[in-house]
Amino acid sequence: MNKFRLFIFSTISIGILFSIFTLTLLNPNEKLIEVSSFPSFKMKELTGDIINQDAFIEGEYKLINVWATWCVNCKLEHGFLMNLKNKGIKIFGLNYKDDKEKAIRWLDQFGNPYWKTIYDPRGNFGLEIGVSGAPETYLIDKENKIIQKHIGIVNENIWTNKFIKLIK
Repeated sequence: MNKFRLFIFSTISIGILFSIFTLTLLNPNEKLIEVSSFPSFKMKELTGDIINQDAFIEGEYKLINVWATWCVNCKLEHGFLMNLKNKGIKIFGLNYKDDKEKAIRWLDQFGNPYWKTIYDPRGNFGLEIGVSGAPETYLIDKENKIIQKHIGIVNENIWTNKFIKLIK
């Protein structure tokens, strides 16, 4: 009798856990980010020039894309970022924990979708804005507040559903 109860209890428990897992996968509840100010900064670009928050034009939305040459998914989203650039979207790059010379060669080889590229070799600035890896893309509003964050590849679907609806 005790083995039967244990079997029933185990079966019901596994069924409940499986149901929760399945519902989570089928109905992802996208976590909304807490709106926060983009921090003041003074760093170097890949070109060696100094860049700071003055590069952000007040009254415009800004897109910041975190990328690196070691990031396979960054290569996969690169073509879409080039398309956005060709449509007139101004993208800031954040080259994250990367080798400067490799990053410059990579942009020369595949094209440069970035208006400016912040160079963050140790990842300290990335940590300050909440980067957990690459690729990640942030939308900064007209008041320099982070209003959207996407972890992973940005494609047409993500662009339309997560970014465009906030810009319009």
